[in-house]
Amino acid sequence: MIDDMIRRNIRQYLQSQRNEMIELTQRLCAFPTENPPGRDFAPCVDFLASEARSAGLKTKIVKVPSAIQKSLTPPETWDYPRLDLIARWDVRAPKILHFNGHYDVVPASADWKTDPYKPVVKGKKLYGRGTSDMKGCLAAMIYAVRALKACGLKPAWNMELSFTCDEEIGGECGAGYIVKNKIVRPDAAVICEGGSGDLIAYGHRGVFWADITVFGVSGHGSTPSSGVNAFEKGMRLAERICAMHEKVSALESAYIMSNPEYKHPSLTMGGVAGGGAKVNTIPDRFHFTIDRRLLPEENIAQVKREFEAVIREMKKEDKRFKAKLETIEGFNAGITDPQSMICKIAQETVSGVLGRKAKLLLFGAFTDLHFFTNQGRCPTIGYGISGNGIHSSREHLDILSLMDTAAVYAEIALRMPR
Repeated sequence: MIDDMIRRNIRQYLQSQRNEMIELTQRLCAFPTENPPGRDFAPCVDFLASEARSAGLKTKIVKVPSAIQKSLTPPETWDYPRLDLIARWDVRAPKILHFNGHYDVVPASADWKTDPYKPVVKGKKLYGRGTSDMKGCLAAMIYAVRALKACGLKPAWNMELSFTCDEEIGGECGAGYIVKNKIVRPDAAVICEGGSGDLIAYGHRGVFWADITVFGVSGHGSTPSSGVNAFEKGMRLAERICAMHEKVSALESAYIMSNPEYKHPSLTMGGVAGGGAKVNTIPDRFHFTIDRRLLPEENIAQVKREFEAVIREMKKEDKRFKAKLETIEGFNAGITDPQSMICKIAQETVSGVLGRKAKLLLFGAFTDLHFFTNQGRCPTIGYGISGNGIHSSREHLDILSLMDTAAVYAEIALRMPR
């Protein structure tokens, strides 16, 4: 249990720092760390390292070797080094509690009404690219440490914070790199997104991303019979995939999800698509992407076979049909036992800070949580600030949640692991 006086002291400190927390979020968002390609990573990491040190943490910047980066990221990112920051507070406790957040953001679209990299306060909200996803959470991580130190409180764990890159393109050079290479080896972790308010994520669905290329034979547009139209064959393939998915979408997960829609597998085709060279030329190739979200009861190998089976079926029926499937990204759902220590601590903490019962559920999208659960074998929850408009020109965070979330992080660190 957390003493009421301790909770009040943490709350009072954070409320006194409201403007400073907003300013830190604004300064972080001023770095246009768009990914791809990965601009301004170095100055953002240097600034975060300075803030972490000013909070009393010891820092280490990890640079992903160029050769490894090239093996894990697309060519348009190769001129932009990948950097991860680790910040630690060692209190000689027997266990390590890790907080992780990513500092990269998706590129800003042209329909912003204000400069996306100069966040503005409107009422009780802060608008700007990265406010909600997820630089507000980075500010909350730092101020959780500041609150503990200002109140003279010692965490029950050794605290470890990581500020990582590349979550927006899969996370392999970010959280994936530091976990798989055992640069961090925590006993429990908090991914600082995926849940908010009274909702705590104890995992997320899996994903399968792939690019399907259909091959044809070029020819003059005035004589369609002179070639093989890859676009037309690609459209037929897409229709077959849709028909296959209609059957699969009847599956329903037994897990509690943050949205009823997430209890079923989902499929999005054509996020990226294209082909052909000229209006009067028969296209000799056409490609389209697929985004398939997996239920915890499914697995990557099974889902990939479903798509490959449709392609094989088309090849049997049409001797002129040629296509290949290339995996872009794929991993199974990341799940932590809801009866685990970190889930119970998080639920007690959020309920106490907010004054209402917290709920555990699975997040429908994915975060870097799966690296900690699947590769790191580390019980992990997802929890961050409240906001909306992620990836859109209306992205914002709720300012009150900055203080609430920092308070939650601080209290989780105070609760004795058991």
